[in-house]
Amino acid sequence: MKKVSKNYISIAIVAMLAGFAVESQAITVFMDNYEGYTAGTSEFSWGDLSHITGNSVTVASSVGVGGSQGLLWQDNFNAAYSGYVASQIGYSGGNPSGNTSVNLNDYTLSFDMAIWNGVGLNHLQVDLQGWAGQWYSGGMTDTGAKTIDTSSVVPLGGFQHISVNLGTLAAGSGFDPSSQTYQFQLQVNGWELSTGGPQANEMIAIDNLQVTMVPEPSSMVLIGLGAAALFAIRRRKG
Repeated sequence: MKKVSKNYISIAIVAMLAGFAVESQAITVFMDNYEGYTAGTSEFSWGDLSHITGNSVTVASSVGVGGSQGLLWQDNFNAAYSGYVASQIGYSGGNPSGNTSVNLNDYTLSFDMAIWNGVGLNHLQVDLQGWAGQWYSGGMTDTGAKTIDTSSVVPLGGFQHISVNLGTLAAGSGFDPSSQTYQFQLQVNGWELSTGGPQANEMIAIDNLQVTMVPEPSSMVLIGLGAAALFAIRRRKG
């Protein structure tokens, strides 16, 4: 039986480890930490505003993680509130680059969230739309919506990291996450408040919103090379 060179074994191990290393390194498609804004800048907010008063979505100083700038979102739900969408926050921008996968399952939306004032929020709704061109231009596609469990975010309890795999959103058609402009809407629905009813001065802070992609195809290629090398070693042993 011929002795197997240690070099072959080392090459195989390195190839497999490289595969796992690539898999663990997510590519940031885009990120918004709100540091590039002037404090007091208003962000998008729209929806059925007939059931709330004093709605505002503002980039504010000292409300982000570690006292940085963040997004402060305020809704005063009134007694006439009947459970419809209260307000939304929209995100858009130039077409992303550096990400290659067309599979939504390879993408994750994450952000840090705190309840600055008010009561707990059992769920936060996320909607994602895609635009073929930059800045809301070209054709638009809709992947649907998902409610995220945010019950772990304790009022006045600091920031919690929230993440959702984009592949779990309700299926749509035509959205290409590798080339289209992303438009996210974070939606507060009054019936998802922990009290289930009217709430004055509900304030939510959002920071470090980002979309990342895990490069699955590259990692699988490297792992495959490692497996092929081990198979070749086994055959040489025989």
